[in-house]
Amino acid sequence: MAKTEIIKLNMLGLPVLQSIDDFSIISHISKYTIYQLSHHSDKYYKTYEIPKKSGGKRTICQPSKNLKGLQSWILVNILNKIQVSPSCKGFRKGSSTLDNALPHIGANSILNLDLKDFFPTISAKQIYNVFKTIGYNQLIATAFTNICTYEERLPQGSPCSPMLANLTTWTLDLRIQGYVGKRGISYTRYADDLSFSGLNPAKVVKIIPMIQTIIDDENFIVNHKKTRIASSARAKIVTGLVVNEESVGIGKQKYKNLRAKIHHLTLPEEQTNEKLLYHVTGWLSYLNSVDKERLKKAKKYISELTKKFPNTLIAKLDK
Repeated sequence: MAKTEIIKLNMLGLPVLQSIDDFSIISHISKYTIYQLSHHSDKYYKTYEIPKKSGGKRTICQPSKNLKGLQSWILVNILNKIQVSPSCKGFRKGSSTLDNALPHIGANSILNLDLKDFFPTISAKQIYNVFKTIGYNQLIATAFTNICTYEERLPQGSPCSPMLANLTTWTLDLRIQGYVGKRGISYTRYADDLSFSGLNPAKVVKIIPMIQTIIDDENFIVNHKKTRIASSARAKIVTGLVVNEESVGIGKQKYKNLRAKIHHLTLPEEQTNEKLLYHVTGWLSYLNSVDKERLKKAKKYISELTKKFPNTLIAKLDK
């Protein structure tokens, strides 16, 4: 390993690994296990399909316990220590869809684009380039790549995949930001969701051809079925949150639906419906991260209902 690579790894606070022996010693995993999981990684996955909300199916690649453990080591000790692009808001510790929506407050127009088959589009070569760029030699970068990919692609199901996807799209983010920033347009990316906003609807629409060109050039694919443009006449939504002139939240309709579900917890026929209770609890947790104003309203409503119906499931929420 060149001296400059060692210096780079030290500057990034990353473990200096020059051989499989180094990897084995620092990870406390045997050389034999590392060899098996690296050279035959495809054998250590179970694949299955789940339905997509938008239709079709998504392939999940579930790594074995040992492989997942090794991937988790790489995630914690290497990938989580690397800075992603400023435009990237997803798959980051402590970040949420709220962080992705906040930069778009006050916009008159919002454009949403979606990248098709985000993880599987990213190749093993791109992953190798990530590890090589941050300073690892060919041997270690190859081993890491083998451990983190399945059938030469980034698998949906590995703990490393979200951060590797973010690091792979660094150039995409920088190129897009460089283009739209000069035109007074805000840009954020949450995983495969790209959001653009501005005060002039015509300017926002005008960027589409160039954004398409950049995405194509970076070897990603736009899912045209999910392209959305919202101006003053339509609700402006960014990663599921409604953006207005001054704030971001879940919106009136979703809150109305949540209130109805909360009220259902007081009904006699719902007193054994633990699934509904967990569902409402999940929504309250979500509100805590993205819409604290409506969380306050929901808690007040829950408190009022608990007083009226103290012996129902609603009482379990009033804590």
